[in-house]
Amino acid sequence: MDIKLLYYKKLKGNVLPVDYVKWAYQMLENEFSSQTLTILATLEEPLNSFEVEQLFKRTLNELKLTEPSYEESAEFYVQYLLQQILLDNNNAIAIAHEIYQVIREHSTHEKVSNWYEISEMIDDFQYGDNVNNITQDFLIQVIVQEVNKQLKK
Repeated sequence: MDIKLLYYKKLKGNVLPVDYVKWAYQMLENEFSSQTLTILATLEEPLNSFEVEQLFKRTLNELKLTEPSYEESAEFYVQYLLQQILLDNNNAIAIAHEIYQVIREHSTHEKVSNWYEISEMIDDFQYGDNVNNITQDFLIQVIVQEVNKQLKK
C-alpha cells in the first residue's frame, strides 16, 4: 500500500489498522528499513489502533518521510481506482461512482464534467427510467474509454 493511498484513507476516516501493517510490509519489500518499521510490518491481528498509529508515526520519523497533502493523496487514489478498473472491469460501475465522488471534491472542471456525465448515466441505468436504454456493457465500455483517456494524460 502506497503512503498516499494510506493517507487518503486516513484523511477520509476509513483507514484500518491492517492498512498500516500492509504499508509497512510493502516498505520493507521496497528495501526501506528501520526497527519500528519491522515491528509494524510483523504485527498480527487483533490490532490495537492506538499502538499501530503510534508505530506508524515513529516509523515516519525514523525514515524521515513527510506526510503527503490531501490533494496529492486524492490524486493518487483516483489513479489507483483508474488502474483497478483496467485490472478488472467487473466493478467498473461502482468504482466509476467512487472516482466521481473524489474528483468532484478535488479536480478541474474538465475531469468533473466527464465523470459527471458517466455518473448520470450510471444513475439513469441503476435508478432511473433508463430512457436511453443504457446497458451494463455499454456503461463499462464508456467507463473504460474514459479511464484510458485519463491514464494517457
